[in-house]
Amino acid sequence: MKRGIHAQLWNGRKFTHGWMTWRAGCFEEVRFEAPTKKQTATLHDLGQSRIVPGFVDTLLHGFGGVDCGEGSVKDLQRMTRALAASGVTTALAGFYPVSNTKLRAAAKRWGKWKRERGTARTRMTGWHIEGPFLAPDLRGALPRKDLLKPSSEHAEKLIKACDGWLQVCTLAPELKGSLDAVEVFRAAKVMPSIGHTKAEYLDCAALAANGDCAMTHMGNRLPALTARELGPIGFAMEGQAAWVGVIPDMVHVAPETLRLWAKTPAMKKTLMATSDNLSHAGLVADKFTSGGKRLQRSGAVAVDAKGNLSGTLDPLPEMLLRAHRDGYLSMADVIRLGCENPGRMIGDCGALEPGHRADFVVLEDGNHVGPVWVGGRRVVGA
Repeated sequence: MKRGIHAQLWNGRKFTHGWMTWRAGCFEEVRFEAPTKKQTATLHDLGQSRIVPGFVDTLLHGFGGVDCGEGSVKDLQRMTRALAASGVTTALAGFYPVSNTKLRAAAKRWGKWKRERGTARTRMTGWHIEGPFLAPDLRGALPRKDLLKPSSEHAEKLIKACDGWLQVCTLAPELKGSLDAVEVFRAAKVMPSIGHTKAEYLDCAALAANGDCAMTHMGNRLPALTARELGPIGFAMEGQAAWVGVIPDMVHVAPETLRLWAKTPAMKKTLMATSDNLSHAGLVADKFTSGGKRLQRSGAVAVDAKGNLSGTLDPLPEMLLRAHRDGYLSMADVIRLGCENPGRMIGDCGALEPGHRADFVVLEDGNHVGPVWVGGRRVVGA
């Protein structure tokens, strides 16, 4: 059986002719050179197709009509197959602030989903919960009723309710008790992430003093950078946050700002695109309910009846490739923000390298997502 391809591979700077093989779902060899005649006989010939790593999304609340926190096992199967077909091959499931009772129920469903076999689907490595330790008046579209005051006790109960799924937790570091909660998170290998906050620069620095921290969606629901206060944005632009999420829909953040941050030297290895997708992302529905709110599509985003921004409705690869087509991001920026940097955060994906997951995407004419492979298996439909 052929377990490899030759085509035009992304080598970290440009597309060049090469070939790669995989075994047990991971790349075994990746060579940026033409295969020999003997090697060619064992490889699928994809001709001049351009191959990039699978995209990695560290915050999406749902896809294809399915909410990450509410979907049944069958729904989650459908969601992850559709998501894989969009080019996202690894992701963190996003959750709103909800009760621990609901988290325990969701953990059981996700456990059953994980044990299901037989289809090429997006690999969901864990959960990213926005909350419950957020600044109430900067919660945005997130519900207020399940917000909590941060404490070690609340953090321990949250981790236990998630039953091993919690990987990133967005919080407001300026809140009293946040640093106590963060110590509990770090002991459980949960990454604290700055977001929905009124934090000043020193609040962010205090959070980072004893370990890595991330930023959930820079430029949204946090203070602006000013001449007198750098705030979270200045903190990230100095390279102080280990991972910095940005929503690349060119609405939540202006395209010129996205371009500036992509070119900021201190964020070259930390900036990563995150979709903030809602449940109806990837569908053509104009009006829908998500997270208990009635929303409608407005271009790439969803808004409420008053026009307030909610999450996004286009897959992460499409957002990034659109920014490339419009001239704001280079292809190197697209791959770095959408694959390489978030892949390093997860640890074993986002690059065409031996030992990494055999996840890759074919880019078709006009830089649109074509066929997708997950773990060396081609995704067929959704």
